[in-house]
Order: sequence, then structure tokens, then C-alpha cells
Amino acid sequence: MKLRSAICLMLSVILSAACGHEIRQSEFKEFEIGDRKGGIYLPAGYSTDRIFPVIYMEDGLVFKECRFKHYIDSLVDFGIISPVVIACSYENKMKVPGTSLAFRNVEYIESLSVSNDEFRQIFEDHYNYFNDSFIPYIERNYSVSDSRDGRIYFGTSNSADFGITESFRNPSLFAEYWCYSPVYSDVSRYGMLKDKVSYRICWGAKEEIGQFDYFPELLKDIRKRGGSVHSWVFDGGHEREWWTAWFIEELSQRFAAK
Repeated sequence: MKLRSAICLMLSVILSAACGHEIRQSEFKEFEIGDRKGGIYLPAGYSTDRIFPVIYMEDGLVFKECRFKHYIDSLVDFGIISPVVIACSYENKMKVPGTSLAFRNVEYIESLSVSNDEFRQIFEDHYNYFNDSFIPYIERNYSVSDSRDGRIYFGTSNSADFGITESFRNPSLFAEYWCYSPVYSDVSRYGMLKDKVSYRICWGAKEEIGQFDYFPELLKDIRKRGGSVHSWVFDGGHEREWWTAWFIEELSQRFAAK
């Protein structure tokens, strides 16, 4: 069976089971921090009596737009995974005035700002927001882990690049990064990682960026600087359908109920 068919079958089984089964109550709450928006998924069983692992999701609107809540509710309710909190930082899809780029492009891809002062300020403002406002807000208001081993970063496309940059600029923040189909990450300006960091990086065989040049070089550069990388190629392109399926698969492995 082809990989794509296998993954789609896995999701359909979860959804089919959920259709005939009452899902225990979870919550998805939205909030604002200044002029930024975000959301947080609190699984069934969430309580302030315990500390939960937390996944920080950049490009967090995908959580709403791709029915992540429904999938994760099913995984938790059927005892496939243990409960996990997911904190979503919403992307800014508006165009940067006078350019063809969206703010999310400039906010996430550090290499765009190397020779552009305006882009550099946009990138740094978002970097500071994510590190100094968004994560502290989540930790102040919800019962989630504040240790690097209890946090996971998740990003796709441009936000995957942001995660890779984050890992080198602030390696003490997250021990683990799930970065799917990064567009353009250049870690050549960075030295050795000061903390142990693991990465799960995948890309499609049909990506517009050729897998035979960019991706292998990126993996080599990360490993050369001390990163531990698990990588794989899927039989698709730059598509949310694939990223959603792999995220569900990652949850099933990483948080498998004991």
C-alpha cells in the first residue's frame, strides 16, 4: 500500500470511529496578546492539578482550518495518545506594504532579512513576540510544562524555517522540533548547538524545492552543528493534507498512551 493511502486510511479510521462514539469534552479557546491572535487546545482530562506537555504551533490557524481538534479528540478519547496541550500562534497573512510577501513570510524566514532593514525589524519583532510574550502567556495562564523537555515546536513551510532558526538562536527553549517542508533555512551563520536538540524534518518528493539539493544540505548542516535529525520523504508536495497526516502520526508515536 502506498504511503499516502496508508496515512489517509489511518485518518479515516479515526474519524469513522469518532462518528459513532461520544467524544469527551475538550476545549479550544482563542485569545489576543496585543494585536496578535492565538488559540489553545485543552484536551479532555485537562486540569490544573497536573502539568501537561505542550506543543507550540506556529502557523497556528492550520489547527482550525484542517480540523486538528477533531483528530486529536479522537486520539485522546480512544486511548491512542495521552493528553497534550497545543498552543497556536496565528500567522499574519496580510501583505507587507510595497512587497509581494506576506508578513508570515518575513516574520518566519530569517534569511530574507539579512540585507533588508525593514524585514529584519519585522522578523525580530515576531521573534521577540513568540519568545517573550506568547510562550510566557501560555505558561502563566495554563497548566503546561515550562521545561525544554516538556515543550515541542511544530511548524510547516515558512514556520518550519522559523523553528530551525529558533533552535540555533535559543537552544535552551525547546528540546524537540517538528519541522515539515521548510522553504529556506540557512544555518551556516551559526556555530555548534549549546544544548542537545532533536529534529524531525520531512519533505515531499514533489516539493518545488528539489529534495536532491536543498534538503540534504540542510540536514548535513544541522548535524554538523550537533543536531540530532530524523528525516523522511513522503510521496507528495507542499500540501497541508500531508502535514496534517504526519502530525497525527507523530502524536500517535510521541504521546502513545501507556
